[in-house]
Amino acid sequence: MSDDFSTSLRGVLAPDPYRDPVLFLEHYVRRIPYSPQSGPFRIRNSPWLKEPLQALIDPEVQELAALGPVQSGKSWLLEAASCIIPILMPGPTLILQDVDKNASDFLETRLRILWESIPAVRGLLSSDGIPKQGAINFRGNTCWVLGANNQRNLQRRSIRFLLCDEVWQYPSGALKEALARVTAYKWQSKSVFVSQGGEEGGKGEDWVNYWKTTDQRVWTFACPECGHRQPYIWEGIKYPERAKRESGWNLDIVRTETVYCCQKCKTELKDSNSVRTKLNESGQYIATNPAAPKERRGYHWNALCGQWGLSWGDLAVECIEARRVYDERSDEVPRKEFFQKRMAEHWKEKTDEIQIESTVGEYALKQNWEYEAGFVMGKPKAGRLLTDEERRAPDFVRCRFMSVDVQRLGFYWVVRSWNGEGLSRLYDYGYCNSWSELADIQKRCDVHPANVFVDCGFTKDDVLAACGIRGWNATRGDQRNEFPWKIKLPNGMTKTELRAYSAPSIETAGGKRVKVFYFSNLRLKDILASMIRRGRHTRPLNVAQDYIEHMTSERRVLVGNSKPMWEQIASRPNHLWDCEVINLLPAIAWKLTGKNVDLDAPTPPAEGEDNKPATAT
Repeated sequence: MSDDFSTSLRGVLAPDPYRDPVLFLEHYVRRIPYSPQSGPFRIRNSPWLKEPLQALIDPEVQELAALGPVQSGKSWLLEAASCIIPILMPGPTLILQDVDKNASDFLETRLRILWESIPAVRGLLSSDGIPKQGAINFRGNTCWVLGANNQRNLQRRSIRFLLCDEVWQYPSGALKEALARVTAYKWQSKSVFVSQGGEEGGKGEDWVNYWKTTDQRVWTFACPECGHRQPYIWEGIKYPERAKRESGWNLDIVRTETVYCCQKCKTELKDSNSVRTKLNESGQYIATNPAAPKERRGYHWNALCGQWGLSWGDLAVECIEARRVYDERSDEVPRKEFFQKRMAEHWKEKTDEIQIESTVGEYALKQNWEYEAGFVMGKPKAGRLLTDEERRAPDFVRCRFMSVDVQRLGFYWVVRSWNGEGLSRLYDYGYCNSWSELADIQKRCDVHPANVFVDCGFTKDDVLAACGIRGWNATRGDQRNEFPWKIKLPNGMTKTELRAYSAPSIETAGGKRVKVFYFSNLRLKDILASMIRRGRHTRPLNVAQDYIEHMTSERRVLVGNSKPMWEQIASRPNHLWDCEVINLLPAIAWKLTGKNVDLDAPTPPAEGEDNKPATAT
């Protein structure tokens, strides 16, 4: 049978696309070239996409929003729509990515390959083919693939079909501007938005607010035992009890024995592709906001329904690891990414006015802490009670840091002890008038010179000179949230990690070398606030009111383009608060915020270079 005849025969036998676009796609899409799944497109592999695909041709639906996890097929809605539009309902089409570069990549690595693999679409392309830039011409249809970051891309265009990918990445106002492009076509238009979760009051706020205006349909399943219909929720995940350890979880057991519990009958559903496939066979969307306009549909699913991707056990391990980082470092970024990318939920940023009253400890100022970590020969002895022999060792160094905020006429300072488990105690604090007095306080509080960190934002030259003489470190808060670190791997290769503080730069003052660390004001203050809320950053019973006033002097707010920052409340003094932020820097860098903390640990020092707290001499 000739290829031409086969193609003609398939055309005769093809389903009516106006009745069922899913059957239409299953007929024409013999393979998705860039998909890890071989063979033709089959909706049974992603059943949560069936209703959204059918909504593409539903005349009652003008706007369609899909809130889904990464690698779950949500972008296929756009790709499928780009195939259906030139065949069924030609009209000017705009496909948006977050930036122009990603738009170009999307065209080259996905759309171009897909269109050319489908004869019905390829036959509608102009004889010029698919240009690398500019408009793509189909028969009776023009398509642009552009970035939402360039305002010119959203101007002077009348669009019938608007297809937007990863909307949470769009700059503020771009979503509204894109929707304005379809007003000329009114009820003939179709707009499709797909994305992971955004941040309430932060990045992707426009996407969060738009989602709330849809009918917010949630993908559900019926329990095979009791028939109760329910959405996939993280609370349904149950870790195996035998995986629990004093030191945490046995992740191998978690990965293989995690189950999902029915919300009603508590039946434990085993973690397997066949079970998830069976559940999805009963899948159905339920609208949770029926008061929304009928022309604005919203579809939400998460990674728990995935049949061939991550298992429930894989997701449980990922969640445990994200929680570990939060517990040990008070860093919420991994948890935020888990819920945005895996659970496809919008994240709500916290705004804080610190409540120091919740972190009182039953100890007194200047009281030694028997669980305070220490360094012997430069190696931390953290996470356990140190022996008297270790404490008497000539090379023993307490894990006690001194941080200094430099003022015009004097110095605010804080000394804090750390136990290596993410817990800390305020040892002492105060104000002094001279560098020599500050040095006396350092010695009196038993702080090694290498464990002193001084802010150099006010008088850098003076600070560097003083630090050089005494062996202290200089610091500077920065508006950047991340700093790149080059990490040497065992195989000799290198990789780049992003951390909340910089690798130390070396500056010279008076012939002395001084390490200067830059750190993210936002991230360290966020971590500090979280530690205070959770009782992991304590102050003693007998602390004076002035300390409390300083520690309640700032709050987290959102300004401008939904950008978070910490601002001073009225004219409250905040110098001791700044000292506590600086004190957190070495605690994170030297792994004193918890066991096995790797992400924020400095790289091993080069030969002859010491990046650790110095040992006593």
